Amino acid sequence: MTQQQETGCVLRLFGAQSTAVGKTVENFPPQWRAAAQWKSRGAETLVALQAQSPSGLKKAAQALRQAFSADLYGAGETTLPAAVVEALERHDKLLICADAAAGALLEARLENLPGAERVFDFGAVSYANPKTGPLIEKRARARLPKDYTDPLRQALARAQAARRVVGADLSAACAERENDCVLVLSCRKGCFLRTVPAGENPALWLLDIIRRTAANKPQAEGTGFLPARRAAKKDALPGPQPGRHPLRRVCMTLLVLALLAALAAVGAWEYTNGNFYALPEQLHALLTEHVPRPGATLV
Repeated sequence: MTQQQETGCVLRLFGAQSTAVGKTVENFPPQWRAAAQWKSRGAETLVALQAQSPSGLKKAAQALRQAFSADLYGAGETTLPAAVVEALERHDKLLICADAAAGALLEARLENLPGAERVFDFGAVSYANPKTGPLIEKRARARLPKDYTDPLRQALARAQAARRVVGADLSAACAERENDCVLVLSCRKGCFLRTVPAGENPALWLLDIIRRTAANKPQAEGTGFLPARRAAKKDALPGPQPGRHPLRRVCMTLLVLALLAALAAVGAWEYTNGNFYALPEQLHALLTEHVPRPGATLV
């Protein structure tokens, strides 16, 4: 009896929930004879698949690819930065940074990758350029009220201004705050935003947002989106909604009841020809008109 040799592969996910991966693996049919082990580190998850036949491995891998099509960025030894460069090249997108904070997150991770210089400017024509950099800041300030100091709105304005000044497809910015940072990616449709706590890795999150945007894939849970028309306004970010006074609801209810009472009065006036005293008698006659009496035969 020949023994079948096991085959295996590794899939790499970013932004997937570990519990969701477990449920997908549990649903593998027994005939596939496939098993999986996975390990998460931060938002990144590595899934090691093993199967007793190539066909079983192929079906198990396909099931994970379908379940996590947006989260899957590669297989084997593929890194997230390499997947970003590949997505930018495949979809013919140019990425720039609008400020030094975003540049510090991306440049060190992309500089040694083949083809990165074709899809990323490394600051050469954007924030680090002696002419373009000041122009980006000037356009960004024009989008904000005078003496405005909120770092998030400044980053949002810089990202949009840089994309328009350079003519790039994607523009990244980063708003650094005391306990977290907010990542911003501007594209033609609007801006993606994500808040990353200090303990997490903002560079990987920014790379993942870029990868998904370039490939037109849904963003990970927790990443927000600001449409272009709304992002173009000076007061772009949503503020606290004013609470409604409880008396307002009471007044609206009383107004509706008053309108219903007025309509009922008009109807009664028409029905009784102006004689409200005859209304009870006419209503009684209307209700008993078709009630059969004892001994009567219905036709």
